[in-house]
Amino acid sequence: MPETYRVIIVAEAIDNLNGILEYIKQDSPQNAAKTFNRLWSHCQSLAILPRRHEVHQHRKASALTVHSMPVPPFIVYYRVDDHARTVRVISVRHGAQKQPRRFK
Repeated sequence: MPETYRVIIVAEAIDNLNGILEYIKQDSPQNAAKTFNRLWSHCQSLAILPRRHEVHQHRKASALTVHSMPVPPFIVYYRVDDHARTVRVISVRHGAQKQPRRFK
């Protein structure tokens, strides 16, 4: 069985999730809760085999490389640190939004 990673959702990603929740809640509180739960569970799934998704932005230091996980119609951006055994979710965006070129 593969080793697991600790998933950390940083403040900016939490803000993104809250913004998505609030936007959807305007039309359908029920769909907002379902969407939030789906995004949250996909983020938590990164604890196992986090490198299974595409590299969005390659960096020399592997802990700074950004991966992108599609959760249609959203994209979750994250970094994997093998040394610390952590996955940091750094942003969640709607696929129709302009996607970031660089991350902090």
